[in-house]
Amino acid sequence: MAAPVDHDALVLGTPESIVLDGANAVMGDPRAHFPRAGLSLGLSAAMLVLGVLFLRRRPRWLALLLAASMLPGLWQVVAVRADAVPHRGELARAVRRTLDDVQAKAPWPGPVRVVREDDDVLFPLVRYAVPTRPPVSGPAVELEVRAGPLGAPCGLDPVSGHLVCGAGP
Repeated sequence: MAAPVDHDALVLGTPESIVLDGANAVMGDPRAHFPRAGLSLGLSAAMLVLGVLFLRRRPRWLALLLAASMLPGLWQVVAVRADAVPHRGELARAVRRTLDDVQAKAPWPGPVRVVREDDDVLFPLVRYAVPTRPPVSGPAVELEVRAGPLGAPCGLDPVSGHLVCGAGP
């Protein structure tokens, strides 16, 4: 029997990593601005040299080498990542549940004033899913968007009186 897959240890293995890091996390360094660019360039150059050498002598071996090097990445994209076909429903439900909770308690457009936004998984959902923020005059829901997992419920902070979504009170 195969060992269970630890999705938290995988690159793009959780719904949060898909929302927050997306394609930038493919190299395993989310939001680090491609620190391994030199390594990638070196490996690409080595593959190009091998390709030129093999193409002249053994084109079938080159095709097999390229196909074999593609298989691990293809397996990640097709079956393992949190946005792979078998996991898309779970990802969509997590995002929808989170957005529905925020929208139910702090409806946009409406009297909502964002007073705190942590740079975490809820930031892109709140900022980009509902990008318009009309000026609010008068009483408004004061919203704090904190770091936390998708699906973390919004709740009222009794100390500040703010609606907190994410890792709240």
